[in-house]
Amino acid sequence: MLFNSWEFLILLLVTFGLYYAPWSRGRHGKAWQVTLALVASVIFYGWEDPKLIGLLAVSCVGNSIATGRIILHKVAGDELKVRQWTRLAVIMNLALLGVFKYLPFLIGMVPGVPEDWVKAVKAIPLPIGISFYTFHGISMIVDVARGEVTREGDNLMSKGGRFAKGVRDIGFYLLFFPQLVAGPIVKAKEFWPQIASKRIEDIPWKLVIRTLITGYFLKIFVADNLSEQTASLTLGPANLAAGSPLNLIPLLYGYSMQIFADFAGYSLIAIGLAAMFGYRFPTNFNFPYLSTSITEFWRRWHMSLSAWLRDYLYIPLGGNRKGPGRTYVNLFLVMFLGGLWHGAEWKFALWGSLHGLFLALERLLGAPRRETRDASHSKNEASACDRRSEGGGGASAREHADARRGEETSFKQYTRSSQDPNIGSRLTSLVSLLKVLLSWFVTFHLVTLLWLTFLMPDMASIVAFFKGVFSGKTGFSGPPIFSLLFYGTMVVIYHAWGWLKEHRDPLAQRLAASPIEPVLHGIMLFLIITNPGAPRGFIYFQF
Repeated sequence: MLFNSWEFLILLLVTFGLYYAPWSRGRHGKAWQVTLALVASVIFYGWEDPKLIGLLAVSCVGNSIATGRIILHKVAGDELKVRQWTRLAVIMNLALLGVFKYLPFLIGMVPGVPEDWVKAVKAIPLPIGISFYTFHGISMIVDVARGEVTREGDNLMSKGGRFAKGVRDIGFYLLFFPQLVAGPIVKAKEFWPQIASKRIEDIPWKLVIRTLITGYFLKIFVADNLSEQTASLTLGPANLAAGSPLNLIPLLYGYSMQIFADFAGYSLIAIGLAAMFGYRFPTNFNFPYLSTSITEFWRRWHMSLSAWLRDYLYIPLGGNRKGPGRTYVNLFLVMFLGGLWHGAEWKFALWGSLHGLFLALERLLGAPRRETRDASHSKNEASACDRRSEGGGGASAREHADARRGEETSFKQYTRSSQDPNIGSRLTSLVSLLKVLLSWFVTFHLVTLLWLTFLMPDMASIVAFFKGVFSGKTGFSGPPIFSLLFYGTMVVIYHAWGWLKEHRDPLAQRLAASPIEPVLHGIMLFLIITNPGAPRGFIYFQF
């Protein structure tokens, strides 16, 4: 079921009304609300293909029971049993993901396998959102085993009748429909403390309205309209090679805008829907096209996935604690696996590998400064800093803050020096500002070019795209350019607002508190209703 469908609107209204019904305020209010939300989540997930509910149930029940056992053994101090249940649960999750997502990909590479077997395996349907709810399960299991949610776990689970209620609440965390099929990947230690009886008067309506309107605007008005044009990029090598640069280049920019609007729009909708039911989700996109490096891009793009890769893959591999060489290998390996997480195809592996290569290269170029800094820290402090690293294990959060302050300082220095009679000072500040602008320009275009490996069905299509770009043809058609200029401009304006919040926050706050904001949201709502694109599923639902 899509968030942008009439069926979902009906389900949402019915669930919302029953969720906050008068009897939800009684002593069994929490049980009523959690159970109702679970039922709504199952309907939401199984609407298009009810058969998938069975797989979802296996994942949910298996993870719930394993988590309950880990908590009980943790309380009893039996670490051997904790490790055994943790290992069993992680294997179960990876096995489900492997069979339904990667087995068709792997069996096709094995020589000598009968063709009938290959066809039968490739006929296995890919369950919607399997990567997301599998990652939720793994993060919950590992966090509980590490003792990071001990207090919350003790509140959920105990011997006797409360055990079943604890399993119910764990299932609710795994299946809650706003984040079930495409995230954000919410950690148990962030979600479990929120499980309680909710009241309608506590709903943050301003947050709900802002996020829902902005999210639906990005998806329905921007992404869906852009997709009507960018779909031509997937029509095959012959079509691409016959294209002209004046058509192909706008389409590539358009896809860059589309994929952001599609996934950021979904994330905002999920955040708004969760808030309607009394739950807070973490921010998943932080104006990623403002980034001045690939490292920074992965701190701003799909932030919950970056944090997952950091906490459950990069750090266990050793992070940056085992020398520069191992750090570069870890960065590359994490992004390679992150690429395969997006899909069981070599194009996704290539996309992730290229991002990993640039992450490692950026770290290598910045190594002297980091090595000087790290030399003054103890091994434990370095480990703690490593745990704060962002973006699949890039530079630390401290480095990110330093970089952002450096950009802001460069801009402020240039602004002040524009009236400074000292020509040398003005030139220095101008050079500093130009470096930031150049870094942004290179990063944005590099990210946009790499979307080709994410989008194209095969390498032949990528080669054909560049043949068309360098063909020298001068013909063009209006729709691709119009779509980029009209719908893509909305993404530019959205990021301009993000820049204002980061660099001119007092002005941004005044604008947000002024009548301009409701007027803009009114305009967005009007455009959603009057000019929606053809309804399409969210891009990340396929993962």
